[in-house]
Amino acid sequence: MSTIDTIGRSGSAESHAARSHTSGLLHTATALMRWFGNAMMKRRTRMHLSELSNDLLNDVGIEPAQARREIKRFFWD
Repeated sequence: MSTIDTIGRSGSAESHAARSHTSGLLHTATALMRWFGNAMMKRRTRMHLSELSNDLLNDVGIEPAQARREIKRFFWD
């Protein structure tokens, strides 16, 4: 084994650990952004639901009481 092989292997292990840590952070950040995007979409759709009249709610098969319960839910729920 030459000196170059030894340096390459030890540096490779360190860079692999750093990449693994960075990859974990990137995965966590991506998952958090996806969750936040979904939560904001729920919030927007519930706000739109609150703007529908009883006739329109009945047209889509939702009782006004069901709509009120849904509107009151938290955005993360």
